[in-house]
Amino acid sequence: MLFSINETRLDMLRVFILTLLLTGFTATQASAQANDDEANIRQVVEQYLESRRQRDEQALRAILTEDVDQIPSSGILRDGIDAVANGTLATSDRTGGERSITIERIRFISPDVAIADGPYDIVNRNDGPDRHYLTSITLLRENGSWKIAAIRNMQPR
Repeated sequence: MLFSINETRLDMLRVFILTLLLTGFTATQASAQANDDEANIRQVVEQYLESRRQRDEQALRAILTEDVDQIPSSGILRDGIDAVANGTLATSDRTGGERSITIERIRFISPDVAIADGPYDIVNRNDGPDRHYLTSITLLRENGSWKIAAIRNMQPR
């Protein structure tokens, strides 16, 4: 009888240790995936800026969802990929300048939806003084790739 009690305890201990190991492995995998996702999201934001610098409509469209929308600092809604791509590049042509976005925070709403926030600066504009905004970019994972689904630019108070 004593042998079976110890054997039962040993089996329980084995199950407990196995559970701990699997939980740690799963948490490590989830953490690695989150790090990969954050890096990919930052890369998409950089591609957004680079496509504006190069005035590359094809590259811009490649990182936007079909139903993307944007509210730039003017407050006028751009709805759909055509409006966002054309409006974005027209603004870059009109204002010139060097754009930078510093992503300070990425929040995952779900495994396939993220919000990236941070300062958005445009310096050396040809239409007036430098501008300093905040931006909030919503990204959606489509077919394994992160794409921009919404952009909100606003002036800080």
